[in-house]
Amino acid sequence: MIRVWDEPAWVLHARDYGESSQIVELLTGHEGRVGIIARGVKRIRRGQRLEPFIPWIVSWSGHENRLPTLKSAERAGPPTNLRDHALWAAFHLHDLILRMTERFEPLVSLYSRYTGALEALGSGAPPARVVCLFERDLLTDLGYGLNLLEEAVTREPIDPSAFYDFDAWSGARRMPAGTVSGIEGRVLLDLAHGAWTDGASLQSGRRLLEGVYAAHAGGRNPGVRSWMESLLHFTRRHGA
Repeated sequence: MIRVWDEPAWVLHARDYGESSQIVELLTGHEGRVGIIARGVKRIRRGQRLEPFIPWIVSWSGHENRLPTLKSAERAGPPTNLRDHALWAAFHLHDLILRMTERFEPLVSLYSRYTGALEALGSGAPPARVVCLFERDLLTDLGYGLNLLEEAVTREPIDPSAFYDFDAWSGARRMPAGTVSGIEGRVLLDLAHGAWTDGASLQSGRRLLEGVYAAHAGGRNPGVRSWMESLLHFTRRHGA
């Protein structure tokens, strides 16, 4: 029997299970992503159910290789104030975590990273920037960290005025002199430092990350969403 008590958690997703229960996917402080059965939860008033964007303290128990059962859940704070593009961006983070992680995978930094991203979105930070930083850092958590500061072969520092071909596995390779295609060096440096010179650089950085996630997700690309284009447009208009 496995028992976990008083674990901080965020709700990522919930789906119906039987007539009155739900299977809830949690991101927890110490156990990684956890799927639990919340029995009878559909009989509870909606405002008291496990809902996203609210910090929770939860306890569960169960047997190995079976979904555990929720024993208790208490709110640990108020809901995060998310609207419009910030809300869309937060759901994108959930989708990314669910697609790219496994249950009980020991990603010790992910809980705090997600908490920080949610706080940034709730405080009015540009959503596309928050998403871009989260996507970059999640790759590091998954063991796919990007070297955005050096050329892959020569290990020379990235030249902001040069152009590079970027491979998800090996990194940046400098294009021949005079080439004006590929990824600008300044885009790689902006992404590395999390400080974008303009909206075009941010957009190029996001497209680079989309390609990287496509390569590491076996052909699926969780970063591609039509509304992400409006996120980029929103960020450019509001101080990218």
